[in-house]
Amino acid sequence: MKLKVLHLLFFQILLGGIVLAQPAIVIEPYLSGFTRPVKITHASDSRLFVAEMGGRIKVVKNGSILPTPFLDISSKINDPDWAGIYSIAFDPNYLSNGYFYVMYVVKSKFEVQISRFQRAGNATSDIAGSTETPILTIPYTDVLGGHRGGDMAFGKDNQLYISTGDNGPGSRGVTGDPENNAQNMSTLFGKILKIDLNNLPTASNATERIWALGLRNPWRFSFDRSTGDLWIGDNGHDGWEEVNFFSASNTTTPRNFGWDYMEGNSVYRNCNCDIASTFIAPKFTYPGYTNNANQTNTSVMGGYVYRGAKYPSLKGTYFYGDYQSFNIGVIVPNGYQGFIPNVSYPSLISFGEDQQGELYVVSFFDGTLGKLTLPNDPLPVTLESFTAQPIENAVQLKWKTTMETNFSHFELEHSADGKKFQPLKSISASGKGDNYTYSDDLPFPNSNYYRLKMVDRDNSYQWSRVVYAKPIFNLGITVFPNPASDKFMIKGVGPGETIRLYSMTGRLLLSKKITSETKVELDLNNYPLGVYNLSVEDGSFGVVKRLKLVKD
Repeated sequence: MKLKVLHLLFFQILLGGIVLAQPAIVIEPYLSGFTRPVKITHASDSRLFVAEMGGRIKVVKNGSILPTPFLDISSKINDPDWAGIYSIAFDPNYLSNGYFYVMYVVKSKFEVQISRFQRAGNATSDIAGSTETPILTIPYTDVLGGHRGGDMAFGKDNQLYISTGDNGPGSRGVTGDPENNAQNMSTLFGKILKIDLNNLPTASNATERIWALGLRNPWRFSFDRSTGDLWIGDNGHDGWEEVNFFSASNTTTPRNFGWDYMEGNSVYRNCNCDIASTFIAPKFTYPGYTNNANQTNTSVMGGYVYRGAKYPSLKGTYFYGDYQSFNIGVIVPNGYQGFIPNVSYPSLISFGEDQQGELYVVSFFDGTLGKLTLPNDPLPVTLESFTAQPIENAVQLKWKTTMETNFSHFELEHSADGKKFQPLKSISASGKGDNYTYSDDLPFPNSNYYRLKMVDRDNSYQWSRVVYAKPIFNLGITVFPNPASDKFMIKGVGPGETIRLYSMTGRLLLSKKITSETKVELDLNNYPLGVYNLSVEDGSFGVVKRLKLVKD
C-alpha cells in the first residue's frame, strides 16, 4: 500500500515570530497494515496501541504490529465498517492496575457502550483479558447516520472525560440538532461527560455527570499533557468547522460551547440571551460545506498540542486536520492559525501521541500511521538500554548509550505512581557511548518508577521509556560475628549467588560462587586488620546485599 508523496511543512509563521523552515518538517510514513484504524495512543510505555473500527486493538512494539491483537471484541460490535470501536483510553494507573477503557457500538443495538477491560499479566503484557465491566451506556437513535461524538481521555485530575454527539441526523441541508439535544441538560447528547471511576453513574443519574454542553459532533478531543487545557475538534453543520478550547485554570466561565444556538461564531438559532457571556467562543473556525466554494474542508479532526522533546520550536503548537480534504493545520500560541500549505495525510481520521509526546496521524481507509518528524535534527544520543534492578533497600539503575555527540547530560527522574516525576540525580554525559550506573539508596517502599531526561547542549531533550522496580527489604543475609578476628559466618545466601570481598579502595580480594550452602565461612586470617566491603550478587538481579566487615 503506497502513501501519497510526502509533503514538506515549509513556511514562516509571521504573527508568532517563529520560523519553521530549516530543517523542514515532514509527515513521515511510520507503519502500515491496519484495517480502518481510528485511534492511536500509549499506555505509559514505549508501545503504541491502535484501535480498529472492526473491534480489534493492536500493539505496535519496536516499530512492528504484533500478530495477536491486544483485545478482540469484533463479535460484540455493530458494524466493522462504520460502527465499531470509536475510542480507547488507558487508565493513568495502568502500569499498576492494568485497566483500560473502550468505547464501541453494541451489536444489533443503537447503543454506544463504554466498558473497562484489564490486561492479562504484568505491565509488559501484550494481551488483555476478556472480562468486561460496563461503565456507561449511551442510547442513540441511529448509530450509522447520526452524530455520536466518540472520544475518551483522562484529564490531569484522573477523571475520565467522554464526548457525545447531538444525535442529529448529520445530513446536508437539513435542520441541525432538530431535537435541541445539545442544550438540553436532561439528555447526554452533545456533551462532554466527566466520570469518577470510583463512583460510576447509573442510567438514572448519568446526566449529573455532564461537564460541558453545546457540542455537535466532537469526534476527537484531547488534554494538553503540560497544562491540562482541553482542545475539541467539533464537526460543524453546513457552515463552519470549529476548534474549541477551555483552559484548565478557568473556574468561572460556564462550559457551554454554543451549539445549536451558535455554529462557529454565527447565530444558528435565536437563544434570547447574551451570546458573549453565555457561550464560549471557538478558538478557531474555518468555512465548512456551504461557506467554502470548493467544498473541501468539511469535517474537522481534533488533534493534540505538541509537547514532545525532539522539536522545541513546535512546543505549545496545536495540530488538527480535516477528514474530507486531508489538510493539516496548526494553532500556534499568539501566532499563526490555519492550514499549512501543501501538507496533508490521506483519509485523516485521528491524531495520537506516544509516551514521549511525539505526534502521529492515522489514515482510516489506507490503514497507515504517519509521524510528525524533523529528520535532520535528531537528539544526538542513542539510548540502547535502560533497566532498574532491585537490591536490598535500594534500586540499581543502569543504562547504556552508543552515541553521544554534543550531548549534555542525563536527568534521572523518580516517581511513586508513574505519573508525577521528581528529579533524582543529574549525571553528566561522558561524551561517547558509555555504560552508566546509579544506585537509588532511598527508594519508595512499594512502587518505584524511573525515567531519563536526556538533555542536549541546546537544551532540547527527550525522555526514555519508564522502568519499574520494587526494592527488596530485609532479605535475611547476615554475618556473625562482626567484628571478628579472622573467621566470619555468612548466613542466608543461596545457590547461584556469588560472594565477593573488596578492600576499602575497591580492589577485589576474593570471589566465591555458592553452589548449595546456606551458611558460608569466610576466613580472613591472611588479611590485615581493617574494614572490608562484602557483596552478595545474583546473576539475574545484580547486587542483592552489601555489608561491611570489620577485622580487629
